[in-house]
Amino acid sequence: MEAFEYTSLDSQGKQKKGLIQADNEKQARQLLRNQQLTPVQVVQVVDRFIETSNPENRTQRLSMKKTELPLIIRQMATLVQAGLPLDDALKTLVEQSETKSSERILSTIHAKVLEGQSLAAAMRIFPKAFDELVVTSIEAGESSGHLEAVLLQLADYLETRDEMGKQSMTALIYPLILVFTAIAVVAGLMVYIVPKVIQVFESTQVQLPLATRTLIAMSDFLASYGLYLLVLFVLIVIVFIGLQNYPPFRLSWHRFLLRIPVLGRLIRVSQAARFTRTLGILTQSAVPIVSALSLARQVVNNEVMRQACDEVATAVREGSGLAQAMKNTGQFPPLSIKLVHSGEQSGQLSQMLVRTAVVQEKDVENKLKTLISAIQPLAILFVGLMVLFIVLAMLLPIFQINTIIN
Repeated sequence: MEAFEYTSLDSQGKQKKGLIQADNEKQARQLLRNQQLTPVQVVQVVDRFIETSNPENRTQRLSMKKTELPLIIRQMATLVQAGLPLDDALKTLVEQSETKSSERILSTIHAKVLEGQSLAAAMRIFPKAFDELVVTSIEAGESSGHLEAVLLQLADYLETRDEMGKQSMTALIYPLILVFTAIAVVAGLMVYIVPKVIQVFESTQVQLPLATRTLIAMSDFLASYGLYLLVLFVLIVIVFIGLQNYPPFRLSWHRFLLRIPVLGRLIRVSQAARFTRTLGILTQSAVPIVSALSLARQVVNNEVMRQACDEVATAVREGSGLAQAMKNTGQFPPLSIKLVHSGEQSGQLSQMLVRTAVVQEKDVENKLKTLISAIQPLAILFVGLMVLFIVLAMLLPIFQINTIIN
């Protein structure tokens, strides 16, 4: 059975679009006629979006919003936990889909499952919607007969990952807005307001204070070269983004980030938390440790940490213990190594890996809050000092002129 996207006309001649499941296009058209609909166009979803030999059309592969995946996995886990057969659970998800893209994806997966394929095999058709971690975990869950437990673990993991990303962005929004607003206001004052006020002081032929002369020089520089500086800044950003696709530069940049005193430790711990949580979920899903290590490295963004994960995978493949392999790289936090070692000793490695991730994520959350709480007053102080400098530079000549007059 396949999923077909159709365009049809009802008895009143109104156009109607939707999805229907059938064994072939002919049956899909007949099912539409049985519903008193006249089929205009019937296209198989997989044929239209996936199975194409044209490289230019491969970019049309369906995907879903980043926030949709945790919700879909959670809903699927809840429905399966409630005792619904997998095909009924998928049908319910299709009916509850909020976007056309997710409706097409879930409808195709439902059709493939009804056809006899496994859930993981059906999900592999849509690599942009379901990454290898999700598919491999579900595949292991289906093989071991613990699909319900795996879905619940995946839902928890995806929600936690999504929440951490949201917290980081939310925490940074206010300081960034404050700093950029301050820079824009100060630049506007320097370019448009300060020159007009300074003209009054220059006409007095009085030796201006150093602060005022500095302000005039800065104002003249911004007025003359401000636009060029803005263009240069944009070019630097574009070049920097482009160089991120160049592996040696990306590796050097990521190594530099890890060496920054506070930020480096924050990145290291957060990346280690991603690695251990993913590894814990995969091993709990009965994925072999070597395969789990190869998959867990994919969620690590920092190239230096990713190389460390590769070294761990190689060492474990050669017979080394996981904790010792992590220690030998010199990149993982000591706490995570100790917890993993205790998990190996107690025979509860999977549970300890997840617990390690929880501890590290809490540590990152607390340190991020501390960092943001420090950035906000510093940003306010920066704005205050800039405004104070401008005000003093404009008031000092007035005081000086009054002294001369008196």
